[in-house]
Amino acid sequence: MRKLPFVLLTAPVLLVACGGGGGGGSSPSYIAPTSWGQVSANSQVTVSGDSQQGTYSWNSGTNKLTAASFGAQQSGATYTASYGSNGVANYVNIQTAGGTNLTFTSADSTFGTLRINSGIDAVISNSGTSYALAAEPSAYGWNYQSFGVWVTGAGTGSGTAGFTSVGWATPNGSVPTTGTGSYTGYTGGRYSASDGSYFFTSSAMTANANFATRSIAFSTISTQTTPDLINLTNNSNLNLSGTLTYAANSNQFTGTVTTVSGMTGTATGRFYGPAAQEIGGTFGVSGGGLNVYGGAFGGKK
Repeated sequence: MRKLPFVLLTAPVLLVACGGGGGGGSSPSYIAPTSWGQVSANSQVTVSGDSQQGTYSWNSGTNKLTAASFGAQQSGATYTASYGSNGVANYVNIQTAGGTNLTFTSADSTFGTLRINSGIDAVISNSGTSYALAAEPSAYGWNYQSFGVWVTGAGTGSGTAGFTSVGWATPNGSVPTTGTGSYTGYTGGRYSASDGSYFFTSSAMTANANFATRSIAFSTISTQTTPDLINLTNNSNLNLSGTLTYAANSNQFTGTVTTVSGMTGTATGRFYGPAAQEIGGTFGVSGGGLNVYGGAFGGKK
């Protein structure tokens, strides 16, 4: 499985560096795999999906946010990566449906994994103003999807923050129409408290699908927050729950989700894999003012 960098970070010291993606001088060749396991060294891959993003402003004197918001999920995001001879990405481009275009190369960015979780790939620009994190599919046994989070404008006073779910979506006609399926996985995201404090988040995710009624009972537990990707704090108030639904002959589901603390919004996602073996998507909820929480999720049966 090739390393897939992209979801949350503040400084290179938080990374275990993976080098520049390997040498050998070989030009990557474009491939069209149907799972992460088919992505090889010295190759390039592009996958599509959905994204959700917003804007923020920040006061350097107080180290607090002064504004934060997330828009609705949009289709049309793409993720492109080139891999060196050691199988590590040396070029990543994230084009979001909302118009953000992020490019990281081995010449201007540091690629690695988080020290606190080697299952999270990360990349940060040498300027420190743009970074991204992603769940490494092989670390979680995923074959068909992954999710990520990115930030631009870090330390400059304003920028964008967003989430994406990408992979190989289930053909509309291949989503099961009978029976049930239980998916488990994880989320990653960003949370802004009412006082402007901001955090990275993670949680465990469960989605119980009833294919006959086209409904999914979605929930998260064990939510943790961290201001620095080092110190973790449990925050059960951010646990989510809600019912997601989808139309016949569709691989996309959506619905209202609510946190324990009463923040409300929408989660939207897709089935991934040839027969809906996995799911992924994004969510965004708010409670008024700076009280905003958004992220992405992925899981498998």
